[in-house]
Amino acid sequence: MRLSRPIKVMMLLVILFLIIAANQISSVQQLTARMATKLYVGWKYSHLDLKYQNVEYSPQFGDYSVSYKDKDGKIYGFMVTPKKMPVIILHDPLSDSAY
Repeated sequence: MRLSRPIKVMMLLVILFLIIAANQISSVQQLTARMATKLYVGWKYSHLDLKYQNVEYSPQFGDYSVSYKDKDGKIYGFMVTPKKMPVIILHDPLSDSAY
């Protein structure tokens, strides 16, 4: 069964709307921030073997802080923004350091 183009577009729009609507819930926002950093860290720093530690909302900055730990026990905190759809890595602690 092949779907027509208008039905495919409509389904895509509905899925996109559901994702945006779900991101109004705090726990979904935290999960989105964690997934965004997991993809980012896995893509950019896979050789460092970083392990996820925690995610928390920082009201001072209005962003999410996601922490990872390396094999030596050093903690790295990534800032993810915006609050409603945290998918942009605002701060990468490893981009400025010589790891």
